[in-house]
Amino acid sequence: MKLLAADYDGTLRYLDEVTKEDIDAIGKWRKAGNLFVIDTGRSMESILAETLKYNIPVDYFITNNGGMVFDHKQNELFASYLDPVMSLDIMYLAKEIGNVVSYVANDGYHRHRVIIDDSLVEKRYPGLKPDLSEEELMKSGKYAQFVISMSEMKEASLLADKINEHFSHTVVAYANKYVVDIVPKGISKAIGLDYLCRYIHVPIENVYTIGDADNDIPLMEFGMHGACMKNALENIQEHATFIYENIAEMIGNNL
Repeated sequence: MKLLAADYDGTLRYLDEVTKEDIDAIGKWRKAGNLFVIDTGRSMESILAETLKYNIPVDYFITNNGGMVFDHKQNELFASYLDPVMSLDIMYLAKEIGNVVSYVANDGYHRHRVIIDDSLVEKRYPGLKPDLSEEELMKSGKYAQFVISMSEMKEASLLADKINEHFSHTVVAYANKYVVDIVPKGISKAIGLDYLCRYIHVPIENVYTIGDADNDIPLMEFGMHGACMKNALENIQEHATFIYENIAEMIGNNL
């Protein structure tokens, strides 16, 4: 039995939608007795909506950049959370640094958006409406991930570097196009995948991975079959062993 762990945004959903070609390929992969896993920076709430929208067959979900792991019935298998005091500092930072459109706090399953500057264009969460006040969010005390949405990709990359420089003792930040994903120290897409592989007893030599962005580098470097999307930046592709046009091509080469 093989396991394919794929990033979602920019990888499985590398066009404006998930293609029928990729969905059919995933069906063939699973029909051959293999497992398909989505390994994403999104929350469980968010990625579940996407899989239902496109009717994507998924065996396991790794969410929050590896901080949470769920089975196909959404049963929680693994969870990690940020320090509550550090989380309040992140909320304060998001309001003070400038050029921040909004931030999203993730409680491990659900996500809650706070708008910082509505004069800036929201690239990541244009349709996500705030459901809690910032005061209510601060009182909740449970935070698995923060996503700070910037107006420019370059600014997201610079902010991730700054957070990693000053707060590396407690968190790790990943630049993901227009946003910065912030998770507990030691968490990555590879950590979540490693937990899952040990949980279901899949040997590392049977694991295939694919991604397209900075936060996918640990995923692409996991095991011996790490791949990158052809549409990714050249410096990201350097971390992969294989380059594919899409998931269908990857599956076709490995069935």
